[in-house]
Amino acid sequence: MPGRYVKVVSKMLEGLKILDLSMNLPGPYCTLLLSDMGADVVKIEEPRIGDQARVLSTPFFRQLNRGKRSVKINLKNTAGREAFLKLAGQADVVLESFRPGVVKRLGVDYDSVRKVNERIIYCSISGFGQDGPMRDTPCHDLNIIGLTGIQHMMGQKGGPPVVPPVLIADTATGTLAALAIVSALWQRSVKNRGQYLDISMYESCFSWQHINAAFLLSGFGYGAGEGMLTGASPSYNLYETADGRHLSIGAVEPHFWAGICRQIGKEHLIDRQFSSGEEAEQTKRELSKLFMTRTASQWMELLGPAGLCVTPVLSLEESLEEPQALHRNVLVSASVKEEVLQQLNCPVKGPGLDQPQAGVGPELGENNNEVFGELGMPGEELDRLRDSGAFTP
Repeated sequence: MPGRYVKVVSKMLEGLKILDLSMNLPGPYCTLLLSDMGADVVKIEEPRIGDQARVLSTPFFRQLNRGKRSVKINLKNTAGREAFLKLAGQADVVLESFRPGVVKRLGVDYDSVRKVNERIIYCSISGFGQDGPMRDTPCHDLNIIGLTGIQHMMGQKGGPPVVPPVLIADTATGTLAALAIVSALWQRSVKNRGQYLDISMYESCFSWQHINAAFLLSGFGYGAGEGMLTGASPSYNLYETADGRHLSIGAVEPHFWAGICRQIGKEHLIDRQFSSGEEAEQTKRELSKLFMTRTASQWMELLGPAGLCVTPVLSLEESLEEPQALHRNVLVSASVKEEVLQQLNCPVKGPGLDQPQAGVGPELGENNNEVFGELGMPGEELDRLRDSGAFTP
């Protein structure tokens, strides 16, 4: 699949140092966003296997951890804790995703770090937050979207919920955490103080449901396939074509819907855009029958040039080969250790801004000497920490 690498020009977050204690997706996705925009992210990993993503999936780990550095530290060891706090004393941000209470037991919680760095921004990511009756409940993405009403609305009316292809809770949480961290850094620049941030996957998923919640809290709640934007409306729906492909019709505005109806010779349906009940179902059946008379490409030849919010449903592979994706450099590529890598690009673009380079992510503990050397730590002190078990299991 094609893609182009854009030469590095400038970095918006250059000079920002982040210590990342997180694993799996939410935390590493947060620091990927910040790293792609120039932050110096140092992964703090336990010395045996490090981030679990190293074991679960090499491509997954590479994508999430390009541009980051790795330091292995045994936080259960007194010397390891001392080593971490020395790094934290010169960091801007600490991010962790342990279960609530773990960092306190390890002695690397916000209060402990604040003693060595009053201006630290300390962000905790967890499933349900640092308090409440479910704070200690283990969970993953699928559990969270099920508990927050998102999964209940996935699928067809009357059908079972489905497993989504995107980790919604993890990605939402990582994005929100990145925003919260940058916001706290702005507050620090104004008020010269640090900040503790409590980010939960649970509330992150609620924050993605303003439209659904607005209808529900106004007395107009709906289930799967019953809302205007979830499958009930004929003007905002998917239609199968003669070749087994599908079209997305997103005609929210009346002029788009009217344009579609005229293009396909169904002017009598113009007044049914906001129909409901049996009339809406009849309209969808009529359109479904019509769209099955041509292939997706034939329909796009008719409807595409008219600019009417009609698009084909593409696979990820197809989408990455689209001219728009190529033009916008959705992929970055680079030769790394005689291997050509292609990865998703940072979506933030602008004149003169840095774009990241594809990479494999750091080896476990690859940057121990480099990172501690930047502290100005004498070699004998680093040797003392090493001999005391700071960097070994």
